[in-house]
Amino acid sequence: MKKKITALLAGIFALVITANGQLAPSVTFTATPATVCAGSAVAFSNTATNAPTSWSWYFPGATTTYTTVTAFPGNPGAITYNNAGIYPVTCVVRNGAGKDSVTVTSCVTVIPLPTVTITPAYGGICDTSFGQALDTVYFTTSGSTGNIYNWAPGGSLSCTACPNPHAFPIVTTVYTVTVTSPSGCISTYYDTVTVGSIVAHISGKDSICMGYRDSLVASGGSQNAPGTTYVWFPGLKTTPYLVVSPTVPTTYSCTITSGSGACQSTAVFRVYPFPIPHYTLSSPDSICYPESATIIASPGGNVYQYYWYGPYGVVDSNIFTTSPSTTTTYTLVTKNKGCYFDSLVKIKVNSPPAVYFSGATNLCQGSTTTICATGGSQYHWSTGQTSSCVNVKPPASITYTVQVRKGACFKDTTFTIIVDTMPNVKFKGDTSICTGDSTTIYASGGYTYLWTTGTTADSIHIIGGYPISGLYNYYVTVTKGACSKDSAKITVKVYHHPKPAAYPVDTTVCEYDSVQLTAAGGNYYTWLPKKSGLNHYKAYGDTDLNNAAPFVTTVYTVNVCTWGCCKDTTIKLNIIPGPNGTVCCDTTVGSGTPVQLATTLGAGPYIVQGWSPTYGLSCSSCADPVATVSKTTTYVVTFQDILTLCTVKDSITIDIFNCNVFVPNVFSPNNDGHNDYLYVRSLCLKALDFAVFDRLGNKVFETRDQTTPWDGTYNGKPMDMGTYMWYLNGLENDGTNVTKSGTVTIVR
Repeated sequence: MKKKITALLAGIFALVITANGQLAPSVTFTATPATVCAGSAVAFSNTATNAPTSWSWYFPGATTTYTTVTAFPGNPGAITYNNAGIYPVTCVVRNGAGKDSVTVTSCVTVIPLPTVTITPAYGGICDTSFGQALDTVYFTTSGSTGNIYNWAPGGSLSCTACPNPHAFPIVTTVYTVTVTSPSGCISTYYDTVTVGSIVAHISGKDSICMGYRDSLVASGGSQNAPGTTYVWFPGLKTTPYLVVSPTVPTTYSCTITSGSGACQSTAVFRVYPFPIPHYTLSSPDSICYPESATIIASPGGNVYQYYWYGPYGVVDSNIFTTSPSTTTTYTLVTKNKGCYFDSLVKIKVNSPPAVYFSGATNLCQGSTTTICATGGSQYHWSTGQTSSCVNVKPPASITYTVQVRKGACFKDTTFTIIVDTMPNVKFKGDTSICTGDSTTIYASGGYTYLWTTGTTADSIHIIGGYPISGLYNYYVTVTKGACSKDSAKITVKVYHHPKPAAYPVDTTVCEYDSVQLTAAGGNYYTWLPKKSGLNHYKAYGDTDLNNAAPFVTTVYTVNVCTWGCCKDTTIKLNIIPGPNGTVCCDTTVGSGTPVQLATTLGAGPYIVQGWSPTYGLSCSSCADPVATVSKTTTYVVTFQDILTLCTVKDSITIDIFNCNVFVPNVFSPNNDGHNDYLYVRSLCLKALDFAVFDRLGNKVFETRDQTTPWDGTYNGKPMDMGTYMWYLNGLENDGTNVTKSGTVTIVR
């Protein structure tokens, strides 16, 4: 028999992917065969995917309970089960990305072997004659029903397929019976019949509980041989059976004599009486699935031996923990040396309540609702209420807990209510458009939306009809969970496009000339290009004026707007180059010094139109006049193209300087690096004689070099602090004589 076990993990399978792309493993496995007889082996084969690196197998109840395999394909060796029962199997696979675990609770079923008892345990035939047995041994079998028997050897048996054949061998013979149960499990038993002698044997319990009876059975002689006798001691009974109930250890013997008297054998059997075990059992009468129950036999320790028997095998402990899924009776065998005492413990398994809820799971803030729990007989809510249904008015989203009890079982479960506030509807988008244009208006503040146009998205696309303009209202119902807000309104304004105009119409101007540009038809104007001689400013009213002075032919674009609706129009200025002329050169001179002004004209019909101002010029319209001025003056010359009459201007500046002579009135010759020397300061002296005198009229310093200062000493010695007189005679660059005098104070 082969049964494939496919395990589905509770919950939702999760696909695990590591950073390097490896997947977590996934596993199923098969057991072959899934049903076996006790003492047989089962083979397991897994079908793990995603390259596992290790397989851990768990076999409760088997001779090997745990094994780990680290090599592909990850299957364990043959696993042997010796005890009848139904056993789970677990397989855990791992790799670098994670693991997968599969447990099959009823994976392997182990069927018990058939059990047979043959009596007499030892048979004997004393008399044989003429090559045949004069006696016959009657085999009697007892055990489970429905078995198939096969005896051997068959030559000295009355039948080979019956459960109770007669044996009449002429030599000592060992008989074998192979017993096959209805489930196909096979056991083999043996019995020996001796010829020429009898072998006495006593069967029974060698240990009994004090006060209990023990049946002793003697065998070894031929049951049908006439005259066979049995003599027991003590008791002097003459039957094959003896019932005893000793209070102290007692030895019993039985002497068997064949009917011919030729064969005799004595068997000895000792019976030990032990006190009956006295203990108490503590356990719950019932549990709630999937709880576990613990049964404790007291006293424990080494007082008695406790054996629990069941489909799980044998548990040798006075404490037994079990987790039955249905009501189950457990057998406890207590042993006090040779005294055995049986107890039964029944654990009732109750199903936990199946809890069902009803009521609103979504509320609008401030609302009241009734929530009900069913499936039990008693209820206890986290609100303190104990009825099946409770009225609640939660201020915010909340999870309620209720304990539902049904008989001895209870279950804690939860009910969540989502509480929403009324939507605060907000709109975003352009609410002013031009005819023919479109806009998208977005609504926010809720979960779902329904516009009067039938749109259910959070936005609506609007196209301004042409040529219709005006105000258009749109409404939307905004829902937020159990809350809704109807008829939130957004108004979209649709405006006409302007009819722009610009003046002058395309025209021709001279280079460097300024032209006034005028736009009309709107209430806001934008001119381009802004860096091409355009002087933009906003005029109030229905026009927008600009002065343009481009250097090259330029097309100006004006964007005329009314209420955000705009349209362009253009003006083209064609530029005629002006005459090519320059004047040279800027200079600095003394007052009244004549300066020659020189102009240069390029090739073409160009003339000097005139000079401005005419002050100090030898002529006002000639090309190279002489300028004689007493103050700084800038002259502008205008060149004209005699064909186009376009003009170009250039300028020259004559700077007149004044000669200033300055001598400080204090200095501090103390070698601190600041104001240690007395200089004569002037930019226009070409010769000087500078002398310093003390208060007595003695000359203490004199120089004819403007770069040589006085250091405040005389003949190498520092002069006293105080006031000194100085005198200066000088000649300026233009030949003017300068005479000055003053005082200077020495401080230290």
